[in-house]
Amino acid sequence: MDNARTDDASAHSAPTEDAPTGGDDTTEQQLDADNPAEEDTLKTLDPDDAPA
Repeated sequence: MDNARTDDASAHSAPTEDAPTGGDDTTEQQLDADNPAEEDTLKTLDPDDAPA
């Protein structure tokens, strides 16, 4: 019987530096909010916006 957990993070290899982890250059332009809650979330995730 194998006791390895399938959700164990150490079982997966770490992404390499050249791996696309956040989308491409156009991802930011493709994000559209459908409601006020999503607008707030996108503002929170905006790296160009100063923190509160």
